Amino acid sequence: MQTSIDKPKLDDDMKGENFAASFVIQGFVCLVVLDLLLRFLGTAGYLGFNPLRVSHRSWVYWNEREFLLDAKESKQKPLNTALFGSSLMMSALHGGDAVYLNKPQNVTLHHKSQLFKDLMEKRSGKSDNNFAFALGGEMVSDAYILFKGMIEQGQGCRPEKLIYGIAPRDFMDHALPSVTSTEIYRYMRRVTDLAEIEKQARTSPTEKLELWLSKLSYIYQNREEFLYLQSRYAKFICRKLLGAGDLDLVHAPMHIRKQAFLELPEDSAPNEVIVTPPVGPETYVDNSSEYRNRYRKYREYQFAEQLGYLEKLLKLAKANNTEVILVNMPLTQANMNLMPSGFYQNYYNRVENLARLNGARLLDLNDQKLFPIEYFGDGVHMNTRGGKRFFEVLVDKLFQTEKAPQPEIKPAT
Repeated sequence: MQTSIDKPKLDDDMKGENFAASFVIQGFVCLVVLDLLLRFLGTAGYLGFNPLRVSHRSWVYWNEREFLLDAKESKQKPLNTALFGSSLMMSALHGGDAVYLNKPQNVTLHHKSQLFKDLMEKRSGKSDNNFAFALGGEMVSDAYILFKGMIEQGQGCRPEKLIYGIAPRDFMDHALPSVTSTEIYRYMRRVTDLAEIEKQARTSPTEKLELWLSKLSYIYQNREEFLYLQSRYAKFICRKLLGAGDLDLVHAPMHIRKQAFLELPEDSAPNEVIVTPPVGPETYVDNSSEYRNRYRKYREYQFAEQLGYLEKLLKLAKANNTEVILVNMPLTQANMNLMPSGFYQNYYNRVENLARLNGARLLDLNDQKLFPIEYFGDGVHMNTRGGKRFFEVLVDKLFQTEKAPQPEIKPAT
C-alpha cells in the first residue's frame, strides 16, 4: 500500500525547474537592460571610452598612442614622411638608428627614424619630419587601415609622402586566416571607421557572427574597454594588498623576456624589446621553416584581395595629395627559393602595374649586389648594419629617381 510519503514530489520538482527557468530568464532580462543602459550612457558620452585605454598593449597600440598624442599636441605639423612596412621595414628602422646613433633603441617607443631624417635634410636642405608605422606582420590591408587612420586625424597628420616597404609575404601569407585576424585590424577598428570593409573582410562564419554580436550587444562591442577596467582594478588591488611595484614594466632576465614575447607578442611592455648597436659580427638565423609555411600554398584570392587594398591605399593617397613611393624590400636568395614557382615575378609585375596606373613610384631594392648576405639577420630581415645600409641606399635612390622639374612655359611675346 502506497502512502502519501511514498508519492513522488512532482510538484516540488516542477517548481524547482520553473524557478531555474525563471531565474535564467530574469538574468537574461537584466543583461539586456544593462546593455541598453550602457549603450545609452555611451552614446550620450558619459562613459568616456578611449582607444588608448587597453588591457594589452601591442606594438600598434604604442605607435598609435604616440601618433595621436603628437597630433593632439600639434607636434606632428608638418608631417613630411610616413614610413610603412612589416617587420622588414621595422628591423631596418630600429637597427639603422641603433648603429647610426650608437645607442640602444626601444622597439616599443621608437617610431621616428633619426637616420632617415638626417639623410633627407642633408640632401634636400629642408626639414623632413617622419613617423613610422612599421609593424611586425603588417599586411597591405593593415597598411591601408593605418593610412586611413592618419588621414582621418586631419590636415596636420596627412603626410606629404608615404614610403611603403613591401614584400611578397605582405600580399600572401598562409599563416593569415583573414584580414580581420591581425592585431592591427583588431586595434584599429577602435580608432577609425572600418564600416566600408567590415563585411568583405570577414570571411568565416565565426567572424560574421562576431560582427553580428558586436552590432547587437554594446557590452560585446566594447569588451576591450571592460577588460581594461578589470585589468586596471586588478593592478590597483595588487599594488595595495601585495605591495607590488610598477606592473606595466617587465622585470625578468632577457631569456625569459624573449620567451614571454614569443608566447604573447600582442602585449608589449615599454621596456620589453631593445635593439642594441652591434659588437663584432652579427649572427645569421635560418628561418626557412617559418617562411616555408608562409609560402606553402599559392592563394590567388588572398593575393588579389591584398592587391585590392593596395589600390585603395594608392587612391586614398592620391585624393589627399600624398606622394607614394613603394619600396620592394631586400630579400635573400634562400628566401626567394621558398616561394611558389612564378609567384615573385607575378607579385612584382602586378604591383608595378598598380603603381603605374595610380601615379606611384616603385623602387626595387631587392638587389643582392646592394644587399649581400652579410647585411641580413635571417632570410628576410636586415641586421642592424643592414638597416643603416638600407636607409642610405633608399635616400640615394629617392634623389636619383626624382621626377625632373617641368620647364617653365612662358607666354609668347
